[in-house]
Amino acid sequence: MPERIRFTESVVRDLPVPPAKQKVTYLDFDPPEVKNRLAVPGLELVVSYTGIKSFVLRKKVKGRVVVVTLGRHPSINVDTARKLARKASNEMADGINPNQKKRAERHNNITLEECFKSYVDDRDLSANTLSNYRTILNNSLDGWKNKPLKNITRDMVESRHRELSKISPSSANKVMRVLRSLFNYANAKYEDDEGRGLFPDNPIIRITALRKWHKERPRKNRIDDADFGAWFEAVLNPRGGGLAETVSDLLVFILLTGLRRREASNLRWDSVDMKKKSFTVSDTKNKEPLLLPLSDYLYELFERRKKASESDYVFSGVSHEKPIQEPKKQVEKVRAASKIEFTIHDLRRTFISVAESCEIAPYAIKALVNHKIPESRSGDITQDYIVWTLERLRVPMQKITDYILKHGDVKESSVIELKKNFP
Repeated sequence: MPERIRFTESVVRDLPVPPAKQKVTYLDFDPPEVKNRLAVPGLELVVSYTGIKSFVLRKKVKGRVVVVTLGRHPSINVDTARKLARKASNEMADGINPNQKKRAERHNNITLEECFKSYVDDRDLSANTLSNYRTILNNSLDGWKNKPLKNITRDMVESRHRELSKISPSSANKVMRVLRSLFNYANAKYEDDEGRGLFPDNPIIRITALRKWHKERPRKNRIDDADFGAWFEAVLNPRGGGLAETVSDLLVFILLTGLRRREASNLRWDSVDMKKKSFTVSDTKNKEPLLLPLSDYLYELFERRKKASESDYVFSGVSHEKPIQEPKKQVEKVRAASKIEFTIHDLRRTFISVAESCEIAPYAIKALVNHKIPESRSGDITQDYIVWTLERLRVPMQKITDYILKHGDVKESSVIELKKNFP
């Protein structure tokens, strides 16, 4: 039980500091003989072993004990603590929890940037997604970062979408989708003192209601079979101004595995098992690790890289301490030399297209590229019962590699021969 004492400035100031790891609580109390009664029922002073003295009010709200922190002494004195306690006590008598009220007032003024930081902390976003979201916040929404969410209106959203659409309709849509996600998150995260979401009106609804979303056709770019020869010539042949070996190997690796760029470039040697001719990608888009076999061609490529490696990464950057970053200039060289317009993600799309043309089973293709359609969208639970072992995937992986190398007029030994002249 708290020790009952009459709070005065001198008494509070002279209270002893308790032993280490302990704290002592005192209750504001007026002795019976005192005529000028000032004590506030429930007002307490908590003294910690560090010497910190905190005023708190302890009372019940709707049958539950609620503790409200009022402030520290001497930042607030006894008279101020009692005034704050009386105010809070009156609210609690009306069924209001001052803690919830204060939190709701703070959340009601949450800014877009504060909401974004909380969103990032709560969500397990991939590095690529996080980078894209930050770019959107810092570029397309930079002027709004310090605005409270409640001050971002439908008119503002419509106007910004219209401005961004003049530059890039698809980017305008992307910005609005991110903003919509942040508002949905905020309404679920931040509540008023009665537990209701603070942001039920998502201003992005204006874009939907007015049918302002731009129609976006999914990209279908891939490298055609007839172009494989020119592509490999540009990637593998080290004539003057050719590619750096690591970039060349990375592009071939992506084409022959269908991996996303970051999944491929972040691959570490401790995730490669040369005895089993396999590798594991741990950080994937759907958060499920991906174990894949190495085709014969890629096994030889990895053998060569392993012998010369000075890094923990299979495809290291200049410093060897970090993985290679997006090789935009090198890819542009390949485009210029091959006369083929492609992006790195088009290599993944090409891998999937080749797999389909090789009549690989659809479930095997999904296993190779780590695609999993949620049951709620597909209605198909069969995929959850199919177990794809490493050796079951080795045959289709080798088949896809053979198809691409054949149409590219690349021999298995080319992985060694064409690299000899690289610096």
